[in-house]
Amino acid sequence: MTRKKCPFCHGLGWVCENHPLRPWSEKLGGCRCGEGMPCTCNTTEDPETRAVIVEADTTWH
Repeated sequence: MTRKKCPFCHGLGWVCENHPLRPWSEKLGGCRCGEGMPCTCNTTEDPETRAVIVEADTTWH
Protein backbone atom coordinates (compact mmCIF):
# COMPACT_ATOMS: atom_id res chain seq x y z
CA MET A 1 0.00 0.00 0.00
CA THR A 2 1.31 3.47 -0.87
CA ARG A 3 0.28 6.96 0.19
CA LYS A 4 -1.42 8.84 -2.62
CA LYS A 5 -0.05 12.16 -1.35
CA CYS A 6 3.55 10.98 -0.87
CA PRO A 7 5.88 13.90 -1.72
CA PHE A 8 8.46 11.54 -3.26
CA CYS A 9 6.59 9.01 -5.42
CA HIS A 10 3.22 10.81 -5.71
CA GLY A 11 1.41 7.55 -4.93
CA LEU A 12 3.27 5.37 -7.46
CA GLY A 13 5.22 3.48 -4.78
CA TRP A 14 8.49 3.64 -6.73
CA VAL A 15 11.28 6.23 -6.97
CA CYS A 16 14.43 6.53 -9.11
CA GLU A 17 17.43 4.89 -7.43
CA ASN A 18 19.66 7.79 -8.55
CA HIS A 19 17.17 10.45 -7.43
CA PRO A 20 15.12 8.94 -4.56
CA LEU A 21 13.16 12.15 -4.08
CA ARG A 22 11.59 11.83 -7.57
CA PRO A 23 8.97 9.32 -8.73
CA TRP A 24 10.12 6.58 -11.12
CA SER A 25 8.00 7.77 -14.00
CA GLU A 26 8.28 9.26 -17.47
CA LYS A 27 5.62 11.84 -16.59
CA LEU A 28 6.48 15.47 -15.87
CA GLY A 29 8.56 15.67 -12.70
CA GLY A 30 9.45 11.98 -12.78
CA CYS A 31 12.79 10.36 -13.45
CA ARG A 32 13.90 7.11 -15.13
CA CYS A 33 17.66 7.67 -15.34
CA GLY A 34 18.22 4.78 -12.93
CA GLU A 35 16.46 1.63 -11.86
CA GLY A 36 13.25 1.90 -9.87
CA MET A 37 13.29 1.19 -6.17
CA PRO A 38 10.47 1.04 -3.62
CA CYS A 39 9.58 4.37 -2.04
CA THR A 40 9.63 4.75 1.75
CA CYS A 41 5.81 4.77 1.68
CA ASN A 42 5.65 1.45 -0.22
CA THR A 43 4.58 -0.99 2.49
CA THR A 44 4.27 -3.96 0.13
CA GLU A 45 8.04 -4.47 0.04
CA ASP A 46 10.26 -6.31 2.53
CA PRO A 47 10.74 -4.24 5.75
CA GLU A 48 14.54 -4.64 5.53
CA THR A 49 14.52 -3.11 2.04
CA ARG A 50 12.44 -0.16 3.26
CA ALA A 51 14.91 0.47 6.11
CA VAL A 52 17.77 0.80 3.62
CA ILE A 53 15.73 3.17 1.46
CA VAL A 54 14.83 5.36 4.43
CA GLU A 55 18.52 5.62 5.26
CA ALA A 56 19.32 6.54 1.63
CA ASP A 57 16.59 9.20 1.56
CA THR A 58 18.07 11.00 4.57
CA THR A 59 21.38 11.51 2.74
CA TRP A 60 19.67 13.65 0.10
CA HIS A 61 18.23 16.23 2.49
